Amino acid sequence: MTNELDRGSAPVEFALVSVLLVAVALSVLQVAFVSHVRAVSIDSAIAGAAYAALADTSDPEGVARTHDLLALGMASSLVRSVTIADSLVAGRPAVDVTVAMAVPAIGPWLPVAAMSVRGRAFREEP
Repeated sequence: MTNELDRGSAPVEFALVSVLLVAVALSVLQVAFVSHVRAVSIDSAIAGAAYAALADTSDPEGVARTHDLLALGMASSLVRSVTIADSLVAGRPAVDVTVAMAVPAIGPWLPVAAMSVRGRAFREEP
C-alpha cells in the first residue's frame, strides 16, 4: 500500500523529469548537428582544394566543386562564402579553400553563430 502523502506524486515526478530529459536530448541533437555541419564543410573544403590543385583545373572549378559538395551534405542557405587563395607551404605552392558558414540551432532554420573552416592541397606542377 502507498502512503497517503505519496498519492499523486507520480505525475509531478514525470513532469519534472521529462523536462530534464527533453533538455538533454535537445542538447545532444544540437551537438550532433553542429558536428555534422562542421565535418561536411571541412570535407568539402578539402575536396575543393584538391580539385583546384590539379594541373588541368582552375580555381573557379575548385570553388564550384566545393559549392556542389556543400549543397549535397547540408542546407546551402547555411553557406556564407567560399573563397580560394594561393599559398606557400614549406616552399611549395598550395591552394587554400576557406568556407564561412552559419552554425544552426536545432535544425537548419535558425543560424546563431558563424564558423570558418579551411582545406588545403598542394598544387600539381603541369
